[in-house]
Amino acid sequence: MLLSTLERKLKIKIMLTLFVCMFATTVYQSIVSIAGPSIIADLGGFEYYAWLFSGFSLTSAVCAPFVGKLTKIYGPKKIMIPSLFIFLIATILCGLSTSMFMLIFFRSIQGIGLAGVLGVVWIMIALLWSPKERGKWLGATAAGFTLAGLIGPFLGAYITQFFGWRTAFFVVVPAILISMLLILKVLPRIEKNQSTTFDYLGAIFFTLFASSFLFALSIFGIDTSRIFIYIGILFFISIISFGFFIYIEIKAKEDGFIDITLFKDKYFSGGMIGNLIIPMQFVVYTIFVPLSLIGVYGFSPAKASIILIINAITVAIGANIFGFLITKVKLQMWIALFGFTTNGLCTFLFGFTDLNLNFIILIILVSIQGFAIPGAFQVFMVCIQNNLPQEKIEIVTSSLQFSRVFGISLSGSILGGILIMSMINYEFEKPRSEIYDPDNITSVEKIDEIKEKYINSNQFELFETDLNISRQNLMNGLRVVYYSAAITSILGILCSVYIFYDASRRQPLEEDSIRNE
Repeated sequence: MLLSTLERKLKIKIMLTLFVCMFATTVYQSIVSIAGPSIIADLGGFEYYAWLFSGFSLTSAVCAPFVGKLTKIYGPKKIMIPSLFIFLIATILCGLSTSMFMLIFFRSIQGIGLAGVLGVVWIMIALLWSPKERGKWLGATAAGFTLAGLIGPFLGAYITQFFGWRTAFFVVVPAILISMLLILKVLPRIEKNQSTTFDYLGAIFFTLFASSFLFALSIFGIDTSRIFIYIGILFFISIISFGFFIYIEIKAKEDGFIDITLFKDKYFSGGMIGNLIIPMQFVVYTIFVPLSLIGVYGFSPAKASIILIINAITVAIGANIFGFLITKVKLQMWIALFGFTTNGLCTFLFGFTDLNLNFIILIILVSIQGFAIPGAFQVFMVCIQNNLPQEKIEIVTSSLQFSRVFGISLSGSILGGILIMSMINYEFEKPRSEIYDPDNITSVEKIDEIKEKYINSNQFELFETDLNISRQNLMNGLRVVYYSAAITSILGILCSVYIFYDASRRQPLEEDSIRNE
């Protein structure tokens, strides 16, 4: 069955089902963003804060290429149901975690489920709609992300504040169950593609390469005497396994785990690089901006959530506007340049001002960034899909998704390491050592407890001074994070020009819009 031949009414019904699945699985990202400081205060482990997101993204990145191949072999329905089930079990176990390492582990399992769900969503959009309509429907999928962006921070803030962070994981479980029922009922069954084989050997070496490389980056900022030995071993494993992977894929050619022949096309090779860069700003406002507002300025989770909610609304507006505009070939480069340039400037301003801004001005700045982000996102997904062979759409889409999710994990790992290395380690006796512990300054309750200890030890006159120095220490680390993220936008600008410059100068031809129909 060709999905493109289905009646429009059924296509829309399928898309609505996919929106529900997207909401159920992506809402946890914004929940954890807001609940993160409270989780740290409860479980400890500030040095592993970025792992809550990097571990999740690491497993998503490793699994993303599997989704394209397996979807082509078994069809989207047989991939989506197991993915949602994995996500469901992992979500429940996240809420039951009793240590930061347990939570990071189960968040990583969540990432496997998310890779399957989002991978199928992007593939389905490409299979259901013609190249001229893909941009519009990709923009429409912002509805699922926007709803998650609106509800997630609200749930993360208020449920964490009144019921504890664990409840925030359990509250959306019914939405996952509903998603599974809808997929069973709505998604059509597709016959198994007997002509497509799965490259198991290539998959094994790819998994070994990606996981060892990303894990090495994730532990870079940990202060342990032997950490550089571990990092060296992991990088050595990743290099060797990558070499074997490339050798296997060159021999396999088009039948490999990743179609290596696609890298000859500048749209694909440039698209893979561009999709590595895009997540850097996403990571900034989902991981580090809430940490700034709660940990440095003492915002309540509810007030900090307003920033993510506003950002989600403007992302949706930008996604729908750019979804229509990218059908104009001559505008594609300029849309991508606008996305990267605006996000780079906004992220630079985050560091330059330390977010010490009037709250209204901060909302305006975040709104501008949210509006611009979909510019690069849309161009580096839809336009790459439209300029590559339709018969390889599953592999192309899952490869782009891998690059993007790999970029999230890469960004979280690098920026998390930069944050830890940019902060000063203070050594004091208790209770002063506690206020200089980043685990504690992210929680109002913890600060109040430490304040009582200062009073009991007759050191109350030092409390405000120590608290301000500790917060300033965190602020200094975050400033370096924002500047580092801003620099990467330059690479995105260069990549956009490399891919789309020729297309922006020529008159659009009819085949530009119907190449893959």
